[in-house]
Amino acid sequence: MRVRDGILGVFMLRLVSLVALLSSLALTSACSQPPAKERGQAEGAIAAARAASAEVYAADELLAAETALSEYDAAVAQGDFRGALNAALAARDRAYEAVRRASTAKAEARGRAVRLVTEIEALISQITGRLAGTTTPRITGAGAQRLRQAVAATSKALQEAGTVIDDEQYPVAITRLETALAGLQKEFDTATKRSRP
Repeated sequence: MRVRDGILGVFMLRLVSLVALLSSLALTSACSQPPAKERGQAEGAIAAARAASAEVYAADELLAAETALSEYDAAVAQGDFRGALNAALAARDRAYEAVRRASTAKAEARGRAVRLVTEIEALISQITGRLAGTTTPRITGAGAQRLRQAVAATSKALQEAGTVIDDEQYPVAITRLETALAGLQKEFDTATKRSRP
């Protein structure tokens, strides 16, 4: 029994040594050539980030991914394949983060644009009621004329913003809508003050 245990012990010791040697050889061979697979993964992740509009919504993360990919190329040129592997993995991970952040920011921007459209439509409805006299006090005179012009201009801006929203250019739409809303609100406030008895 002891002889068999001794033989088994020697066998296990040699097996562990063999596994350690094979692991070492695998690690050495893995670092003896550029990690092309990981570079391909990084390129794919960066392409996905661009497709998610990361250049608009997650520019810092996208830039970090692209910089890491450049570091990969520099490391390969110097024969530092371990450094290249680390750079490729960093590029991939940063690009995935860019996709995540861009998706979140884009959804938030879309929501903001839609809310602005709703606010403007509600304000136009309120102004139209005051101009028509269906709600009181009615706005008349020169203030009413300026307000009608402001409503027409805002309605046009609203249509243009709708096209921009359809093209998913939410930051542009938000800027235009905020400007339109502020201008119309200012005209309404001015006309309302003048129409008070």
